[in-house]
Amino acid sequence: MPCMTTKTAIVVGAGIIGACLAYRLARAGLHVTIVDAGQAHNGASGGSWAWLNAVSAGDKSYFDLRQASLAAYHDLEKELSGRLKIDWTGALIWDPGLYSPKVVNAPQKNWGGNVKTVTADEIRALEPLLTSPPDGALFSADDGLVDGAYATRTLIEAAQSIGARCAFGRRVKSMIHENDRITGVQTDFGALYADVTVLAAGTGISDLLAEHAIPLPTANRAGLLITTAPVTKRMTRALWSDTVHVKQLSDDRLVIGENDHAPGALDNPEATITQMIETTQKLLPALGMLSVERTTIATRPIPGDGFPVIGAIPSLHGAYIAMMHSGFTLAAITAKLLSQEILNNEESPLLAPYRLSRFAQ
Repeated sequence: MPCMTTKTAIVVGAGIIGACLAYRLARAGLHVTIVDAGQAHNGASGGSWAWLNAVSAGDKSYFDLRQASLAAYHDLEKELSGRLKIDWTGALIWDPGLYSPKVVNAPQKNWGGNVKTVTADEIRALEPLLTSPPDGALFSADDGLVDGAYATRTLIEAAQSIGARCAFGRRVKSMIHENDRITGVQTDFGALYADVTVLAAGTGISDLLAEHAIPLPTANRAGLLITTAPVTKRMTRALWSDTVHVKQLSDDRLVIGENDHAPGALDNPEATITQMIETTQKLLPALGMLSVERTTIATRPIPGDGFPVIGAIPSLHGAYIAMMHSGFTLAAITAKLLSQEILNNEESPLLAPYRLSRFAQ
């Protein structure tokens, strides 16, 4: 049975996790306020390649969670009449961290994923713009690609259309703690109160927990993304090569990320940007000379063991947490399951490995 005393909620953070949660909670009938120091898609979500996948999970339970999120995205798309504009054409992957030619069947295939190894000829057929493909790769056919900024804004607008309100430009300084319960947040523009407070503020979560002596080790990592001017030819798949990852948006712009930045690479971003562009032009020469339109450097929120942290915050009744990388992949299932936990006071078995309490053990 729903918890009828929960009528209002504050979601701290207007990235993809916060946007999805706000939509789900508002759709369930709660009065939701989204609070963020900036605007929608202002933090880590703004620096995400926004790849929806399960193939990068090396752990079976984590793979299951990511697969469930892909299914939840399909449901979300139906609810929103396709407005998220997710491209489900899959990805070709030959990054050595995810693919080895010595491994005939990827573990994800054995776990039920729609993943297969492909030869150079098959790669050419899947992505004709790759004139010099690798000898082999993984093809993850069920992967989705989304314009991160657009999807986040769309979800926030959908939440607003059913009653959610936004308090942007307000930095959350602390949670309000009264009688062993969190009753809201203190911002630099005053207090906001609600029955439930959900922390979805990425790297900002640790400071809010530290005030209550709650440990949350992190391995946060900065990343750089390049968005190019539109190109004249269309890619048919996303590519995660051994050096860069490249996808194309519906407006023909490319979004390029580097797989692993060398130590100090972001201290001199101009050199790194030049190298990424040159690498992409070599990978996809048919696209011609690429022009950089925008670059983004963002810090990705990564819990210390690399796995998500989702659920109620022990000892702080009324407070919940949702912190993870990859936020885009996991946003749909996180919002679905966490909103159910908030409304029904029943924990989801799928989230059992990802509780904050594991760091207190």
